[in-house]
Amino acid sequence: MRKRILSLLLALTLALSAGVFGVIPALAADSCVSVKADAVTTGEVVAGSLLEIKLTDVFEDTDGHTLTYTLTNAAQFSAQTKVKDGSLYVSEKDPGTYTPKVKATCSDGKELTATFTITVTEAPHGLDAQYNYDETPAKEVTVYVTISNDGVPIRGRDGTVLCHKAITVPYFDLGRYNLDEYYRYHTENGEGKYIDKNIVERPTGLHLYLYLLERYFIGLPEEQCCKGAYPRDALASFKLGEDVCYMDETPAYTADSFAALTISGSPTSLYMENFWGHDENLMYYRNHCFPYMSPGWGSTSDYIVLSDGDTWDVAMFSNWSFYSSGGAFTRFDKDEYNARPGMEMTISSQAYGTTFEGSDFYPFSNLDVFLYNDKWEEVDQYKKADDGKSTFSFTAPTEEGTYYLVGMDPNRTIPKDDSGGTNYAKIAPATAILNVAADAELERPFQDAAVNGEKLAAKNTSYEGITTLTSADGQTTYKEVPKYHMTVPEGAETVTVTYNKDVDIRHDGTTVYAYEVEFAATAVNRAAAQASGYTLTPITLENSYTLNADGTQTVIMPVTGYVRNEDGSGKAITLSAPADKNSAPIALFTFEYAKTEPDVMYGNVNGDNTIDVSDALLVCQFYLGNVAPTDAQNAAADVNGDGAVDVSDALMICQFYLGNITEFPAEKKS
Repeated sequence: MRKRILSLLLALTLALSAGVFGVIPALAADSCVSVKADAVTTGEVVAGSLLEIKLTDVFEDTDGHTLTYTLTNAAQFSAQTKVKDGSLYVSEKDPGTYTPKVKATCSDGKELTATFTITVTEAPHGLDAQYNYDETPAKEVTVYVTISNDGVPIRGRDGTVLCHKAITVPYFDLGRYNLDEYYRYHTENGEGKYIDKNIVERPTGLHLYLYLLERYFIGLPEEQCCKGAYPRDALASFKLGEDVCYMDETPAYTADSFAALTISGSPTSLYMENFWGHDENLMYYRNHCFPYMSPGWGSTSDYIVLSDGDTWDVAMFSNWSFYSSGGAFTRFDKDEYNARPGMEMTISSQAYGTTFEGSDFYPFSNLDVFLYNDKWEEVDQYKKADDGKSTFSFTAPTEEGTYYLVGMDPNRTIPKDDSGGTNYAKIAPATAILNVAADAELERPFQDAAVNGEKLAAKNTSYEGITTLTSADGQTTYKEVPKYHMTVPEGAETVTVTYNKDVDIRHDGTTVYAYEVEFAATAVNRAAAQASGYTLTPITLENSYTLNADGTQTVIMPVTGYVRNEDGSGKAITLSAPADKNSAPIALFTFEYAKTEPDVMYGNVNGDNTIDVSDALLVCQFYLGNVAPTDAQNAAADVNGDGAVDVSDALMICQFYLGNITEFPAEKKS
């Protein structure tokens, strides 16, 4: 008996010295299940990140029995904290100390429970790109989607390659799919918990998933998608029963065991147990990084509001350790490149890790980079993973057209490393569009423009190709001058343009040297003029130049006199480069004034300058057809900004009157 007690004390002492806490001392002589003497059951993880502890490193069975594991107090934790495939995974939103209890049971029925002590530390706020949720209404948005399996993009059921695929997803009522519990509501400054019960009528990641599944997994025609044909239960029971294929048409996996979509969890914590006929071993990133709801805590598809131009990457894997052993979502330094035929280009590849350590993008070299044409035929390989370079150069194709750059895991399609190493697929592909055209817009020499200190929206500056200019003496011709057109507020006399650091602008102190160009009225004349070159007339812009502290440069450029006429005639203006560069023009600008809209007091439908129930009742009359609204009344009545006047607008006016909301969505949108 004394020897038995001493042996138990020795075992317990060894366990404690190794950092094991709360282990049930069930090390009876007749037990084959035990905790290893060198087992570590403590750990630390940043809030929102995922910690993996391999349970084979903790438990052992002296008789060689097979062990199964159970998280006995799972109800105390988030859905992301669980036992799966022989590992304990811990991921919690809030900092603190957590004590998951794992029971190991051998095939002979003997069991032992160990208590793990996990410290969750506070997470950094993260990048702006991890938030930036636009909560204004939108009938549809266009995003770029890539769905991959074991590192390679896949095809939809109709053969569509789902790699940097432009997807226009409409807004629709999730109630059609019995998913109304996942409505998206407003937040404070685009992050954190919901602050009201007013639905954000804008597509979310969940809307995107429903569209993608119906269109490209199930195979519905476009016109039948988003109508509720496959509600929640139907998606959970739908099994494709055939192979899902890689982009090269070889089988990726057979979708016969798992459903199209099986959802669990709760609002803002939606969890996909099945997706695309695959199990839950997947991750999805927005704009190539892990999306946040709050610092360290990821946002799920029902919470993530989409905007035009977003990228959406879904990466499915076979190996359950992909995220804890060097997994990454990769990108190029741009999502879209423009090039002239045969032009030399240099780009970089980056990654955002699946464990979120560092919480930022970092250079990434471990990619094989290929070029595909718009038929998804391989054209060339630009880079091999083993070259160790995150920045690489290549020559653009000589044939004009749309191409795709795809960087892939060198271990792509390898589900696991049977040797016990880490040589298995764990990297989501990098994708980008490459537009090759003779008049393609290359790097813009300027960053943005502003009028009276207010920046112009990006859509207010449009590229109009390259043009040819000739010096006033006819001796010099410039053939590569980019031409831009800006829409500015009515009455604007000047626009302040911020140029990049490396742009050489000819100036003398605060005075800038520039040119003006006169444009003919007709397209025929413009083409003829371009063939020989528009003539440059030198001018000066006094007190217009400022060198900023960050190295950028601002130039105040006149609008008056350079507003393009409706027939296309008028003047353009461009800056001059330094004299040692032959005074070359930098970029050509024309302008137009934005059409002014009459001021709208949203909700003031009857024109009495107050917003109350009478306005809501009048909206109902419009909807029923009892009263014909004027244009001004229609504008004031559309308070949700969806382009239609109906009962939802009336209800929102009532909400405003009751004080439940302080601003209409249309106001934010405008």
